[in-house]
Amino acid sequence: GAGLPSPRDPDGGLRAWHWGVGLKKGRWCREAPRQRPGEDLSKSKLATRLLGATGVIKWAGIPGMRFGDKGRLTTPWGVGMWGLLRDSPERLFVDFMGQQHVVNESKWPSLTSIRCGDLEKVEIRVEA
Repeated sequence: GAGLPSPRDPDGGLRAWHWGVGLKKGRWCREAPRQRPGEDLSKSKLATRLLGATGVIKWAGIPGMRFGDKGRLTTPWGVGMWGLLRDSPERLFVDFMGQQHVVNESKWPSLTSIRCGDLEKVEIRVEA
C-alpha cells in the first residue's frame, strides 16, 4: 500500500482503505492490529503447527490450503497472506480473494475462521 501506517495495516494508505477501514460491521475484525505477514510466526504455537502440517488442510470442507513461511498462503481460490495479530499471537489473520479472516484454534486439529466482511464462521480442519 501507499501512505502512512494505520492501525489496520503497517503499510497503511490504500491497503488499509481497500479493506474497509471505518465501516461498522466487522470493524473489530478488519482493524485488528496485525504484524506484517509472516513476521514472528515462530512465537505462536498455532502458527508453528500450521507451518508443520503435512496433511490436507480443508477450509469449509474444501482441500487445498497451505500455510507457508513468510506469510505465503496457497488456497484453491488463489494466493493470499497470513500472519499474527499483534495483540494475540494465538489468533491469526488470513487474507485471500479480497476477503479478510481472523482464525482461532477451536480444538486442534480444528480451527474457526471468521470472515470480517460478514462475520460468517467456517471450520478449518487439519488432517493428519
